[in-house]
Amino acid sequence: MTSKLKVAAVALVAIAVASALLYMPLTIALRSGDEEEVPKGVPFRDRPGLRARLAWRFLNRSEPVEVEGTVVALFKNLLIVDTSEKRIRIHMPPAWNVDEEVMTREEFFEGYLSVGEGVTVEALRANVIDKEGLCIYVLLAYEIITEGGTHAYAVLPFNIET
Repeated sequence: MTSKLKVAAVALVAIAVASALLYMPLTIALRSGDEEEVPKGVPFRDRPGLRARLAWRFLNRSEPVEVEGTVVALFKNLLIVDTSEKRIRIHMPPAWNVDEEVMTREEFFEGYLSVGEGVTVEALRANVIDKEGLCIYVLLAYEIITEGGTHAYAVLPFNIET
């Protein structure tokens, strides 16, 4: 083998190795760890990557709204409010802050809200489906003002300013 051929072969091998070393970290960095294949039947609560993506999507597409009405019930994590036009279901986070006290949504409902009481709910609204004749949306409460003037704030891992 001539020296020119040897130099060309070594150069090609060096280029191939350098390319692999540069290409591999870039592809690993661009690949998301959340895209793992999840077997069918795995509950939603056991899919943290999916939950995080859905939460991020909700927050990016939401806008603040104010709902005024009368408390109908608290069922699981939903506050049902009767407005003059319709009944609205509003997702209530699990923990709430009133003055210096932090309590569960159930404790808040039992201590500060009652069925038939007027309430103003500050919430984030994100439309899931919005087409002619049909609108499906999600409401997430972040502040509740009772008829008596009590202000309750949802304990969330982020702050909301309007």
